[in-house]
Amino acid sequence: MKKSRTKVVLLGTGTPVMVSDRYQSSLAIIVDETSYIVDCGSGILERLSNARARGIKGLENKKLTRLFITHFHPDHTVGLPAFMICPWNAERWDTLKIFGPKGIEKKVNGLLDVFEDGINEHLNSNPKFMSPIDIEPKAYTQGIIYKDDLVKVEAIPVEHGNLEAYAFKFITPDKTIVVSGDTCPRGKLYEKAIDCDILVHEVYCESAIKKGKGVVQEYFKRVHTGGVELGKVANRIKPKKLVLTHQIAYGLSNEEAEKQILKEVQMNFTGEVIYGNDLDVIE
Repeated sequence: MKKSRTKVVLLGTGTPVMVSDRYQSSLAIIVDETSYIVDCGSGILERLSNARARGIKGLENKKLTRLFITHFHPDHTVGLPAFMICPWNAERWDTLKIFGPKGIEKKVNGLLDVFEDGINEHLNSNPKFMSPIDIEPKAYTQGIIYKDDLVKVEAIPVEHGNLEAYAFKFITPDKTIVVSGDTCPRGKLYEKAIDCDILVHEVYCESAIKKGKGVVQEYFKRVHTGGVELGKVANRIKPKKLVLTHQIAYGLSNEEAEKQILKEVQMNFTGEVIYGNDLDVIE
């Protein structure tokens, strides 16, 4: 069997709620040994270190030069200053390109101002050679936002409350991978994702959320995607692999959440479903 050139590494599958074994949203798409990071929640450095310790190639500090942000909720961005600065201090001296919605330049430059003293101390007082920190934020809208010899990345607008939010479609030499970000089950995303190889999609447990107040139920239906809804969507898209992440199941244990969410999704989708956990590798 021909070895896949492309893999998805789930770095963080969590939500704003603190869970001991799930860090916040982040994943890596690795083609050969070139990495493309999507989102930057809390714990990203720890998970990158964990993945490297497991022998995953392409996540060395020098290679962390491309970051794609789906939207500006804190659980997708709070790890940004760490990702910007710490790999640079460990010899990532090529330009870090950060692609984000409108306002990314202001946020990145603001963080550089906040940490200016520490950055300068590293640069000017370190006994080893240091190259100046080089970060290039780029605001994007819908359409093709990045292309190189290994990937083409398309940003697809999604609906997620009042925030400007996007999904991403990565086309590599041997895979088409779609990452939903946070979204309700509407919009162009599902046209773009038809027949993809891997669909990485957020999900909430409908049976758990139904136990909440009406306003809670209304909120989740408006900004996120329930398990039953996702199964219906996946049945239309027919991805070769459906990977569940950012699983919301308030009040349930991890084991109960997995059981209930898989049951909901598989009511309408009979294809391969992977209940994502931190550091899972999907090829």
